[in-house]
Amino acid sequence: MRFLLPKPLHGWRAFAGEVGIIVLGVLIALAANEFVDELQWRGKVNRAETAMRLELSNDDAVQAYARILIGPCLDTRIARIHDGAGQAPAASLRLWVAGYAPPIRGWDSEAWKAVLGSDVGSHMGAERLVQWSSPYRLMPSLGDYNARERDLTIDLQEALPPKGDPSSADLQLLRRDAAQLRALNGVFYRLSQLVLARSRAVGAAPPEPARRQLLSEARAMYGACVREPDLDAPPLAQGLTADLKPIPVDFGNGAP
Repeated sequence: MRFLLPKPLHGWRAFAGEVGIIVLGVLIALAANEFVDELQWRGKVNRAETAMRLELSNDDAVQAYARILIGPCLDTRIARIHDGAGQAPAASLRLWVAGYAPPIRGWDSEAWKAVLGSDVGSHMGAERLVQWSSPYRLMPSLGDYNARERDLTIDLQEALPPKGDPSSADLQLLRRDAAQLRALNGVFYRLSQLVLARSRAVGAAPPEPARRQLLSEARAMYGACVREPDLDAPPLAQGLTADLKPIPVDFGNGAP
């Protein structure tokens, strides 16, 4: 028994042409949908990068720049407290301790967290995603160090009795707190250099007007020890030697 296939009304050639048109239309629709989807994701990525760039340039990078400006001044002041314990009069020590007040700042990463909490990162490309993560990876450590510095500053201020001569135990505690604060200031200086370098790599350098204002106000508050940093200089912590041993910060001779 034989089965006969129905013939198209206009022949097989015309039928194949119609099928081809349908398939081509489907492919065009799929390509158009993919193109629109790609445009939408590109827009989301651009908006996410704009948010991160604003967060870094107007907040974190500005704070890092400010910390580099006053780093030598803080080093001079805390070194004077450490070295003066047991040598300088108690009244002078109390005055110096009261004047040591490093800034307590928050290091923000809300825009970066928004990227991590969405699918935007998967559309940025691995290299670009790593580049953006570079400055933001420093923020949790900076936040922890800031909290530690705040607590140590309080300990420093409470190390001396409010009146009279401090005991040897008081002076020992004062020196220990001062030594830890001096080390933390060096850490902040090195990490702030990294924040600036990595922020600039993604186009998020601190704005020039903010830098000028910070430089002027820092010199008014701290004096000649404030130094304008060379933004093109490689960060201390970025060198290969930093993988082998701690790199000391050479602040030079700053004014107290």
